[in-house]
Amino acid sequence: MTQTRPTVRTTAIMFVAVFVGGAAGSLLREVFSAQIPGIPIVTATFGINVVACFILGWLYSVRHRVHAHVLHLGAVGFCGGLSTFSSFVAELERMAAAHFWGAISAAALEIAVGLAAAILGEAIGRQLHKQKSMK
Repeated sequence: MTQTRPTVRTTAIMFVAVFVGGAAGSLLREVFSAQIPGIPIVTATFGINVVACFILGWLYSVRHRVHAHVLHLGAVGFCGGLSTFSSFVAELERMAAAHFWGAISAAALEIAVGLAAAILGEAIGRQLHKQKSMK
């Protein structure tokens, strides 16, 4: 089977989708991160990153039923902009300066909860699709 190259139009739409989704996710992250008080045992972006993981899990569950541009907009753009690895690492570095093992614990907790959120998002997405296809 030969793979066809995407057209210039398709590539442009993909870039625009990633850009628009990324801008929306980044703006939403900034709005919410200013409103959420920090908790000493997790990073300030903890809740935002967990929500992004949940959305990614849900998008993963519908990936075969939506157009690729929806995934570029939602998964790559929006969730990529909403979650933020650089802020996560910067916050962990600041935490480590005060308490190394606290930063290690926060990192492990955030990764575990993020993974659980992604799994939950996928499970809910699959269940919702199953119910819609039964109707």
